[in-house]
Amino acid sequence: MLSSFYNKLIKVNKLCATISCIILLFVTFSIFVDVILRYFFGSPSTWITEVSTYLFLYIIFFGTSYALQEGLHVRVTFLLDRFNTRKIRVLNLITSIFASIFALVLLWQTSVMTWTAFKENWTSPTMLSVPYAWVYAAMVVGSFLLLLTFLCNALLSFKGKS
Repeated sequence: MLSSFYNKLIKVNKLCATISCIILLFVTFSIFVDVILRYFFGSPSTWITEVSTYLFLYIIFFGTSYALQEGLHVRVTFLLDRFNTRKIRVLNLITSIFASIFALVLLWQTSVMTWTAFKENWTSPTMLSVPYAWVYAAMVVGSFLLLLTFLCNALLSFKGKS
């Protein structure tokens, strides 16, 4: 059952990573266009910097759980080379538990912040007046996926399958 759930989570993480890549392409292209507009035509856009800043949150939080599942996070491994497979599995279990606690706190705090922004109708103090609840929602989704990925890693390490 856990393997089936984890396989579905892998697909969701891949979808989020794909969305993150598409957003990154859009942000890169829009900043390139803004540079051209600013320096060659003297007419910068009024929205690209702000929107790019908000979309950066989507890029980070949508890509984090995928990076975790693929083992792409930065790790200090020179000590792991000295341990046998069983000790490495125990260390991975311990770090996954602590990371799950961190992800749970992150999910809790981003949820509180998002709910407050939604309830109190927070908007950006700029011309665009972007509703912050939609910006913060990416952090809630990303934190939730990160928590699920850490929990699955912990359980799979405990069972000896990762």
